[in-house]
Amino acid sequence: PSASRAPRVGWRWPMAVEPMALRAPGCFGSRAAALGARRLDGWFAWVEPDGAGQYCVKQYGVFHWFFALLLVAMAVMALITTFSVAFIFIRRRLKRCARGGSNEAKARRMQQRHAEEAGGDRAAAVTAVIPCYLPNEQDIIEETITWIMRRVESPGPLEVLLVYNTPHDLPAVEARLRDLAADEAWPQGRRLRVMRVMDSRSKAANLNAALQAVKDPHVVIYDAD
Repeated sequence: PSASRAPRVGWRWPMAVEPMALRAPGCFGSRAAALGARRLDGWFAWVEPDGAGQYCVKQYGVFHWFFALLLVAMAVMALITTFSVAFIFIRRRLKRCARGGSNEAKARRMQQRHAEEAGGDRAAAVTAVIPCYLPNEQDIIEETITWIMRRVESPGPLEVLLVYNTPHDLPAVEARLRDLAADEAWPQGRRLRVMRVMDSRSKAANLNAALQAVKDPHVVIYDAD
């Protein structure tokens, strides 16, 4: 009998083994796990999906901290500015209440005090001089005159002296100025004088002519605009 032959053992290629999915450091399989891994409830990190089904915890960098500090500094400056403005406003209001009323009341008291100290109204009389180059300021000069005559507080009688120069006649405008000067309905008995400086070429020449015509002890100068 023939000897039995041992079975042949065939050689096989090794089977390929799939590597296990590796996770990057700080990455988790679920968003809840990633959120739970943050320090101090997210003050120093945030969760971001990486596109492969994982959720990674990212740490805030230098740029983020710089931007955060900048926002904090701006908020502190805004608070300081707000408190400063509020303090100044309240302080002025308290000072005004302590000193007894509004600016109008103080102006009236000052007017009365000056009149008493001077011994008469004329000692506190004021002339308001308005130098004007009429061609350029003809559209606003009436408004300026009206504002001064009706709104400006004075410690005594107030006279407004308009001194102007013009290279050519302006009949309509000059006639309107003469009508305003002739008006006797100005408040508190105030007066308007209009004077054309014929040889003037400048504001300084207008002022020199006005100062020669002023009779009151006090003079103020307003621009035409």
